[in-house]
Amino acid sequence: MTILIMAMFGVVVGFVLDELIARLAREPYERGDSDDDIPRPLELASETGALEMPRLLTTGAPYRRTIVVLATVAAFAALGHQYQGEDWHLAIVAFYASVLIICTATDLLAYRVPNAVTYPAIIGTFIIGMVVPGTNRLDVAGGGLIFGGLLFVPSVLTGGAMGMGDVKLAFFVGFALGLTFVVPAMLIMAMSGGLAAAILLITRLRGKGDPIPYAPFIAGGAMVAMLMSGTAFYSIR
Repeated sequence: MTILIMAMFGVVVGFVLDELIARLAREPYERGDSDDDIPRPLELASETGALEMPRLLTTGAPYRRTIVVLATVAAFAALGHQYQGEDWHLAIVAFYASVLIICTATDLLAYRVPNAVTYPAIIGTFIIGMVVPGTNRLDVAGGGLIFGGLLFVPSVLTGGAMGMGDVKLAFFVGFALGLTFVVPAMLIMAMSGGLAAAILLITRLRGKGDPIPYAPFIAGGAMVAMLMSGTAFYSIR
């Protein structure tokens, strides 16, 4: 029953998330940022104009909406299965999943991991880790500082290939999972992200120094960890 309820809830939340994603991803185009400030999209086709807005933000919006809603339903149903009987925990991980979905989509669409999402998420997640009974506060703090710190170094060294938005998302994930469970999430991110980056470079969809959306890989590692292991305040094992 919990799985069905969460799946139905995921439909409603999915539509809300899609609207937020569209608004956040459109911002650089609607502001009229220069072409040099907006990396060329991975999509092979886009709307013509002064700035090439990705098709999934314009004529392809129904496809984007369908993908976002289905992804939200799947994530919520899976969390409902793993956290059933733990209502407060389930509400928190649903919030975590929503943040991950938004950041993944905006990064894929516009190479943006918006501060409007990551800053409140970091603060909220850190507070949750500090106040939820039974949580190891050092584990929470260590997870955020280590994951965020490790991504901060390549962000500086690559000159923007990995953006600060990815670093902020890593802080959020680290605080959410804690040091114990963030390690496998980091390994998944490193392997999947490295493979994808190699493929993009080999196929010349990306050039050396071009930004690559890493939020999907950070989010993917986080979701696997939440579903297989747990969070900083709850262990599935």
